[in-house]
Amino acid sequence: MALDSGDVDGIESGLNALARTISSDEALAKALKSPLYSVDEKTGVLTALAEKISLPDLASRFIGVVAQNRRAGELVAIAKAFSEKAALHRGSTRVVARTAQELSADQAKQLTSTVSTALGREVDVEFEVEPALLGGLQLRVGSRLVDASLRTKLDGLTNAMKGA
Repeated sequence: MALDSGDVDGIESGLNALARTISSDEALAKALKSPLYSVDEKTGVLTALAEKISLPDLASRFIGVVAQNRRAGELVAIAKAFSEKAALHRGSTRVVARTAQELSADQAKQLTSTVSTALGREVDVEFEVEPALLGGLQLRVGSRLVDASLRTKLDGLTNAMKGA
């Protein structure tokens, strides 16, 4: 339906904005997953959020259907899956890059260029900050994970020392 409407990018950005909103509010994320709240309550909250973030009409109706089918707690995963499908439609690959601290615009541009060259195709890179990594980088391309984080290297050294 997104393809037919011609607004794949708008729907993708709207769903991603909704996913970021849900992910950033732990109480909201728990409430959407909780069976203690009715379908109508969840639908009402999601409708209000959709209006607040100016979600495209098709996306608003979609999240209403998701909530009515008791899947409101899965909206973040649904948004990520939609982003992957949209990237494939555009002819690019979705990559998730996790770093210990936020990258500068130049660093993000350089990383995107390097990953695109390494994969030999256009990429859409989603950047996430994960302080537990301590340093370095994790890249997820589809189901593959390239882990060059300091946390993983320290864990490897710890395990090696335990075996010695």
